[in-house]
Parts: sequence; C-alpha cells; structure tokens
Amino acid sequence: MVDNRISLRLDDNEIEAIDRFLESHTEFASRSHLAREAMRRFISETEGNSGSQMNETSEKRVIKMVVAPAVMHVLEQMVRGGYFVDPSEAAYFILKNHTINKDNRLDKTIDSICDSRERLVQVDREH
Repeated sequence: MVDNRISLRLDDNEIEAIDRFLESHTEFASRSHLAREAMRRFISETEGNSGSQMNETSEKRVIKMVVAPAVMHVLEQMVRGGYFVDPSEAAYFILKNHTINKDNRLDKTIDSICDSRERLVQVDREH
C-alpha cells in the first residue's frame, strides 16, 4: 500500500474539539487515526445506505454483550491495526463470518454449540 497524504483545513475550534475527543477516547492514537476511522465509517455508511435493495447495515439488530477483558483487548487491537472502525464492527464481522460452517448452515453450528454445552434452564416446549 502506498503511503499517501492529504491535508485538511480546520479552524481552531474544530482542532480543539478533536483534541478534547481524543483525550477521552484513547482507542485513537492520533488525529490521523481518528480521521481515517471517521472517513472509513462515513464512506461505509454512505455507500451501504444507497441503492434500492436492503443492505447489510439495515438488517442488523442491536445486542449488548459483556466480553472478557482479553477479548476486548483483541478487538481493540484489530481497530488500532486499522482493520475495523470500532470493536463492535470487529465483533460483528467475527460473528457473521466465523460462526457459519463450511456449508453455510448456521443451524448446524448452533446445534454443535448447544450439544457441547450443558443446558442452563429447562424449556417446556409444550406451551
């Protein structure tokens, strides 16, 4: 990849706002890192929402997860490496692309997971 540069003209208020944001969001190493991630997200959302067909982002449902610190660290490393915009996007990608088996059968993957775990509650399926 060629290391290209661009310049942005920003006023003092915009620079100060960026710097304040960076102080409380240490996942971004620099102004450049923040700018790259913001542009990636903007392009992804803009291109993803154009067109007449329902796209991947409009099909997403929101869930909240608590992950182990080690898992969060890995997700944040993927973001810092420039592979994803944020940890949620990394987690979504992993879940989407690595939970479906080779035959594209999510049901088989789910069955495999359920077979290997002890049931936490009994479900009465008659009602």
